[in-house]
Amino acid sequence: MGIPKFFRFISERWPLISQLVDEKQIPEFDNLYLDMNSILHTCTHSNDGSITRISDDQMYAAIFNYIDHLFSIIKPKKTFYMAIDGVAPRAKMNQQRARRFRTAYEAEINLKKAIENGDELPKEDPFDSNSITPGTEFMAKLTENLKYFVHKKITEDSRWANIEIVLSGHEVPGEGEHKIQEFIRAVRSQDDYDPNLRHCIYGLDADLIMLGLVSHDPHFALLREEVTFGNRKTSSGPKDVTDQKFYLLHLSLVREYLELEFKEVEEQVDFEYDFEKVLDDFILIMYVIGNDFLPHLPDLHLNKGAFPLLLSTFKQSLLQSDGYINEEGKINLRRLNIWVHHLSEFEFENFEEREVDVEWFNKKLDDVSISGEKKRKKIGKLLILKEQKKLVGYIKPWLMEVSSQTVNDLIQLANEDKLPTLKLNKEDVEKNLDFLKQFALEAGFLIIHSKSDDSYVAKLDIDGLSPAESEEDYDERISELRKTVKSYQAANLVESQDVLGETKGVYEEKFKTWKNNYYEEKLHFPIDDKEKLIEMTEHYVEGLQWVLYYYYRGCPSWNFYYKYHYAPRISDVSLGLEELIKKGVDITFEKSKPFKPFEQLMAVLPARSKKLMPAAYWPLMTDEKSPIIDFYPHEVDIDMNGKTASWEAVVLLDFVDEKKLLDALKPIESKLTPQETKRNSYGHNIKFINNPQIDKVYPSPLPGFFHDIEHDKCYETEFVLPEVVEPKIGKLAEARTGTDLSAGFPTLKYVPFTSELALNEVKVFNFSSKSETMILNVENVWSDMTSRQFAQSFAGKLIYSNWPFLRECKVVKVVDGEYNYESVRNTKGFKHVVTTDMDPEEKRSYRSTCNNLDYYWDKTKGVKLGPIEVLVHVKAVNGLIRNPNGAYVKTYSKDIEVYPLQLIVKDVTHKDQRFATRPPLPIEEEFPVHSQVIFLGDLGYGAPAQVVGYSGDKLSIRVSKISSTAEPNIGKRRQSIEAKQINYVPSFDVSKKLAINPLLLSKITSSYMIQDGNKKINIGLELKFQSKRQKVLGYTKQSANGKFWEFSPLAINLIQSYRQKFPKLFAKLSQLKGSDIPNLKDVSDADEIQEVKKWLKEVKADLIPVSLESQSFTKFSFGAIEQYMENYILTQVPMINKDIRGVPRNAILNASESYQLLSDQKFELGDRVEYVQDFGKVPKMSKGTVVSIITVGSKTSLGVIFDVPQLSGNNMNGKLQSNRGLLLDSSLVLNLTNRQFVYHSRASKQRKPMTEEEKVARIKASQAKKTHKPQSQGAAHTVEKKTGSAASSENGQTSSNPTKSKGSNELLSLLRKKSSDKSANIKEFKGVEAADKETQDEQNQAHNPQAAKQIYNQIYSNVMSEGSYPVNGGPYVPNARNGPQYGQPIPPPAPYGFPPGAYYQQHPYPVPPSAASASPAAPPTFPPQQNQLQQQRSGSNGAPAATRSSQEGKPESKEPNAIDRFLNATKKSDVGSEKDQKKDN
Repeated sequence: MGIPKFFRFISERWPLISQLVDEKQIPEFDNLYLDMNSILHTCTHSNDGSITRISDDQMYAAIFNYIDHLFSIIKPKKTFYMAIDGVAPRAKMNQQRARRFRTAYEAEINLKKAIENGDELPKEDPFDSNSITPGTEFMAKLTENLKYFVHKKITEDSRWANIEIVLSGHEVPGEGEHKIQEFIRAVRSQDDYDPNLRHCIYGLDADLIMLGLVSHDPHFALLREEVTFGNRKTSSGPKDVTDQKFYLLHLSLVREYLELEFKEVEEQVDFEYDFEKVLDDFILIMYVIGNDFLPHLPDLHLNKGAFPLLLSTFKQSLLQSDGYINEEGKINLRRLNIWVHHLSEFEFENFEEREVDVEWFNKKLDDVSISGEKKRKKIGKLLILKEQKKLVGYIKPWLMEVSSQTVNDLIQLANEDKLPTLKLNKEDVEKNLDFLKQFALEAGFLIIHSKSDDSYVAKLDIDGLSPAESEEDYDERISELRKTVKSYQAANLVESQDVLGETKGVYEEKFKTWKNNYYEEKLHFPIDDKEKLIEMTEHYVEGLQWVLYYYYRGCPSWNFYYKYHYAPRISDVSLGLEELIKKGVDITFEKSKPFKPFEQLMAVLPARSKKLMPAAYWPLMTDEKSPIIDFYPHEVDIDMNGKTASWEAVVLLDFVDEKKLLDALKPIESKLTPQETKRNSYGHNIKFINNPQIDKVYPSPLPGFFHDIEHDKCYETEFVLPEVVEPKIGKLAEARTGTDLSAGFPTLKYVPFTSELALNEVKVFNFSSKSETMILNVENVWSDMTSRQFAQSFAGKLIYSNWPFLRECKVVKVVDGEYNYESVRNTKGFKHVVTTDMDPEEKRSYRSTCNNLDYYWDKTKGVKLGPIEVLVHVKAVNGLIRNPNGAYVKTYSKDIEVYPLQLIVKDVTHKDQRFATRPPLPIEEEFPVHSQVIFLGDLGYGAPAQVVGYSGDKLSIRVSKISSTAEPNIGKRRQSIEAKQINYVPSFDVSKKLAINPLLLSKITSSYMIQDGNKKINIGLELKFQSKRQKVLGYTKQSANGKFWEFSPLAINLIQSYRQKFPKLFAKLSQLKGSDIPNLKDVSDADEIQEVKKWLKEVKADLIPVSLESQSFTKFSFGAIEQYMENYILTQVPMINKDIRGVPRNAILNASESYQLLSDQKFELGDRVEYVQDFGKVPKMSKGTVVSIITVGSKTSLGVIFDVPQLSGNNMNGKLQSNRGLLLDSSLVLNLTNRQFVYHSRASKQRKPMTEEEKVARIKASQAKKTHKPQSQGAAHTVEKKTGSAASSENGQTSSNPTKSKGSNELLSLLRKKSSDKSANIKEFKGVEAADKETQDEQNQAHNPQAAKQIYNQIYSNVMSEGSYPVNGGPYVPNARNGPQYGQPIPPPAPYGFPPGAYYQQHPYPVPPSAASASPAAPPTFPPQQNQLQQQRSGSNGAPAATRSSQEGKPESKEPNAIDRFLNATKKSDVGSEKDQKKDN
């Protein structure tokens, strides 16, 4: 919307309106609406001017992922409405036309810059963001892909399946946000509408705030991304949405802040005060500073004080008016004119500010200016005529003499009709009557006119005096009177009325000239052309009415538009208003009809974007003989019009002649193809409905990337809005507000406070606000209780904290600076409050916390708490957990939060039922027959099961599981490999080996500041953050006891590179002594430091700081796991079905109610996990491997590589070749490797756990059984005897012949590949056992340690940063044979309806020569039939042809190399060190 910076401004004025999204604590919503166009722009192109192109499948996958993420945040309960911009009203097209011409022009400039800079250009044309316009081929494909996505989600996700889902695509006319508003308006007008329906709209436009306020529904919030201002990092292509913070802007709080803004006029207006109608007027007056359909009134800018100006002038107009301006969407022109007159004062002040010159001072124009009057008022000066000052001097003696008597004496004189009066000169009074009235009012006397003799007298006004006047009151009255008289006698003087009139004449002439310059420069007509001026101002008022109707009642006219690039001057708007008032007729519009999509495209697109149109239209845009060629200028003029940002400039394009355009386009329509004709027609809203009885195949819109939905359970129907007989405008009677709002919706009213507007320099967006903020001064409702009394009442009990976003919490401790109060259980199990003295450290922490809280609430929230004396420590309720009896009880966060006592709320009106304790349900209700559950028994931990019956209060289930030997353990193998190959070195050893002072090493690897004048420069590598408890993945970690830091070879190499690149700097740093910040001149010079900063910026770009508890595999292991799983998923894994009786409830996982239980799991790298929710980004029962663990506070997120690519997955920042990676909350998965919730039956309790040796033996036996299985073809039998399963070798399954799995250390393989000039062949990946043996054989070889260290560092760098390549160094090969593409359900879908989880097809990749030679023909790119697949599986055990071929030959012998010798020498040195230590002991 055209209110630039509106969100930022209101966030700084009303700091509490936004809530950071925490998915466990935001309120529930019934309806979620997506204004889709911002998502489309985010996911299809960058905004940094870079020339990039991402593939169609990447764009659609990013769009799907974004939608899915937003859905998972809000989790709507009733309706999910997605709206894409369709054909817009003509009033919007002018803005669209300007934007698209500017976009195409800027794209051309960016392309020229890229060519000049020698940047790499994409092979295809860069994505044209103008294609995000209704009717383009991209938008048509988008609709098909979105339909596919919705079908898939409804089929696989229970949350999507159980609500109403509507898609209003580009085929449906109307802007996205207004289609949403139309939907809300229609449902609100129905008799069965719930006035407390909970709405959430996603979108970035400021007009969504207005649309939400127009609804008057208090349960309304806007979901939007975190907004940052200032220098921002930009990136090419779609950003991973999981990295994005989101906020909810709550309109319930916006409404309450607005109530505070208008509180002062509530008792002053002359008519019934109604906040809802004030809100309607507020919406209207905001339109003059910007909207998408009218230019803003001149010089009204938010960052230049427009917002407080609009509010203050509106308040003034309310006091002089007899009602409200906005009457349910219709403008009351007379009342609007009152406000415009008040607003015009701003224009006079703006003129005065700009036009001050020599003449201004010579003519004393300040005497008649508004700004001059304000200055005089500020210093208490008046402006009067000389003769008026004489009148004051004449009245003063009488006034002071009479007033000096006591009130009782004056009353007695008045009763006796003896009160002294003063006769006034008739001519002087009538000439200065207004002045005398003002003076008399302030001085406390009356001017009385006698009609009988036509004379005037002054008489003291005793009615305004209190009869009970005290001596103190008397003194104060006389003092005030003296001040008043003195202010008039000391006033600035004007010689005469004629001189004053002459001055006003000069002022008015200059003001008229100033306005005339605006009209002649911008609109090309003089101000004296009254006919044109009145026509323009009338048209502007018509435009305001059109906008108001559009927001309140829907589009009043499709072809109306404002016919000027600029708005009239504020003071001239009254001309149009008065003319319309004189006519006395309502403003009406012709309804008309919207353009067709191609008509809109031709109206808004520049010729540079002609490729977005069918070729038949191109000549009309480029041929000089085209009848509409003037609509497509190659260059256009731009007027910054007082703005600084290019996107705010006025684009001076001629307006399109509608008739001329349509006449030119009509003959073309007959030349369109059927597909183009379809794109050029209107469509309808689509409603998606889940029907479990349906089982059909839904075809992929992008074959080769997305697979067909083989068991689609969704169908589409046209969605028709309910009929609106009479729109319901305003707040509905039953709508709840304040403390009566539904659970989770914030209100300020739970805490008492007073409010005031003040300059407080609040920091909402990292910068101190320069505008006023609504400050809330909180009153302490607990002031009548001591801290001990509060603790006795509430310690260990539930209260509400985090005002105004209240959430249920348990009080764990109360502190008051002297004592701690905590609830503990005694030996008998009863709770009581224990008081302990605070030690000095606790007291210091208490004072620090009080100071921090005071600053936080004051400077970031605009809340002044007063003295903070008591702190309350709480744990928030974060979910429910099932106890052994089947009841659900509250669980609490592990994090302790601290709040000042003033902000603690005892109770709320409506409690959140999501966190309400529940008694156990009857077992048949909790687990109905045929329901799908997850088994936690020892027999099949995490296996899907189906309820088939009951046995008393226990279940009978049928479990479907795979053999434990079939579960891949590639993750644990990779963990073992990395543990052996990546050694971290203690900091003291690094210091010795690199010969760097330990203190310098510590500083240079952290943040190391040097002073450069008034600024500080950081020259540290930032590999560790002790105070933040952070490390850098792959580079640093803390020792097990936390006493020192350890560095990886990669970190050591980086430190060495730093020193080698800047030896002079290091030499001087090593000579420094003391802990003071060094000056730049003492350690380097400006030129070198600039080089250091540049180098550090490049180095730090790939560093990933994480908490000390976080872990991750290297990129090398990411690639190895991915390639292994590519082979694994081709293997037929037999399912074992088993019926089990007598299963208790606690042997069944209720995942949706087990957030706390699941989040308490422990994880290690390489663990196998299973997605256990029936909603979210991954199909239920999907399995994967943990490759990273990110811990922030008590929250743990897991980076998981799933066995098959996922539609909402990603490539983990380039570490993977396929989109099978996801970052998930640990509460969504079950750890299959570390089984922490195993329910043991009697038999399983007695069963002796298998040892590792027994497990290996079992695996070998299983593999041997497969190896000797009869084959249908002898050749296949021979091949299998010679080769093992690639899958089994990685699982630790070894053949009886050791030469068949012989391999080498991966690092050594890489080294040989890089260092050998004699052999360019790619070495095959080899097993770890052989690597150990090879290392042992080479242990006694000579070595060069220094050279080896350098090579080792290079290799380690490759391991960390080149992991996106396959482990064997060759091209990435998902399947080296004609195996199934992603999406083929192998193994087949699990029994009882569990989705398999494979639903993303991968690009066909090139096949290496080895694979080609092993296969009779190159693999086709289409999925094979099932019978072909079975033939391919026969005898292969899952090994790809490429692997089998490579294993047939014998491993060649290799000479030991430098890295081998280095590793062996390291082992020797470690052994030597141990011996030395023993000797020392």
